[in-house]
Amino acid sequence: VQNPVRSSAQFGGSAMSTSDLDRALHASVLKREAAKEAEFRVARQKHEEEVRLGFGATDMTKAELKKLIDSDRRLYYRSEELNDKLFIQYKGWKELKNLEGWTGLKALYAECNAFDRISGLSLCRNLRSLFLQENCIKRIEGLEGCPLLWNLNLNNNFIERIEGLAHLRSLNTLTIQKNKIGFSGVDDLVQLVDTTISTLDVQDNKIWDPDVLPEVFVRMADLRVLYLKGNPCAKKIPNYRKGITAVCENLKYLDDRPVFPEDRRAAEAFNRGGLEEERAERRRIKEEESAKHERNMKAFQDMIENVRREKRERDSMREEDKYTNASDPVISTEQRMRQQVERWKEEHADEIKDDAREHAERCLSADDRTKDLETPRSGGEDVENVQSETNGLEEKECSKDNRKLVYEDIWDDKVL
Repeated sequence: VQNPVRSSAQFGGSAMSTSDLDRALHASVLKREAAKEAEFRVARQKHEEEVRLGFGATDMTKAELKKLIDSDRRLYYRSEELNDKLFIQYKGWKELKNLEGWTGLKALYAECNAFDRISGLSLCRNLRSLFLQENCIKRIEGLEGCPLLWNLNLNNNFIERIEGLAHLRSLNTLTIQKNKIGFSGVDDLVQLVDTTISTLDVQDNKIWDPDVLPEVFVRMADLRVLYLKGNPCAKKIPNYRKGITAVCENLKYLDDRPVFPEDRRAAEAFNRGGLEEERAERRRIKEEESAKHERNMKAFQDMIENVRREKRERDSMREEDKYTNASDPVISTEQRMRQQVERWKEEHADEIKDDAREHAERCLSADDRTKDLETPRSGGEDVENVQSETNGLEEKECSKDNRKLVYEDIWDDKVL
């Protein structure tokens, strides 16, 4: 700048106007600033990478997954494709990746990490359960390669819209509590209509529009369990529990209580005619239950009377018959079953033989003989009589023992 002639010679080899010189200097300054900015971005990216690795200590690499496998040989196989479960919770990892070899994976427990998106599951075709609660996920995506997914848990994330689930035709349970769903009203949940979800948990979200009931939940054909409490719309739906029970015909469980058939009838009556109709319906339900109980009791009494009458008829016929129960050539069903049981016991005598019981009985018999020998004799008996009596006791069977084994009921033939 101090030597304009030199500067003009430097930039063009010929004389330059003041405007051209200014433009050239400005371009040179911009070039230097761009280089400094690029250098700053590289340094900042490197610093962020170091901070990220500092928080998580490691990254989700194949080496880390191998360390995880080697840490518990009882839980994991050495070959990745043979494992059906993977536990990577509380690792602090930021990206879900390097699962290409886990083709046999059926359950992935990846909660409490720093994943900001669902990725790396394209080859996990057999995945059935995916647990990604308490991460940093903002959108439901990356599940196209999991057609067999049955259970999906996305609690405590930053999801604003339910989407990307229409192709999961086996999805049964979706748990997505404490997210940011509902700011845009029904549009955030309308894609649930095309799913096969049976259990839906959307507690503690931001669903404010009460039209979500007729526009979404009523149109879900497979919905059986619904958790909706903790949303602003729960206070806007008229007669919250009765209203939902009346319009969702297949619902079996709402929030913290099951939906019984009596509750459904009462809710439909309330929806039809108000509180008076509900009270009348509950009276009818009570009368029906009383009538049903009386019918059951009457049927039981009739059964008892029929059995007694048949027994009296059999006894009277037996008194006039020349045969007894033992000599009757006609075998009844009870006798046939008894004969089959006895025949089976004879054929399997060795299998049902109770060695422990026989040993216990022998021990009791030996105790009886010992007590008999230890009993004092009268003065007129000599040693030879005692010896002969001892020999006789050993040869003949001891008298019937009235003592009962503690565990005799276990081997009772009648019980068996």
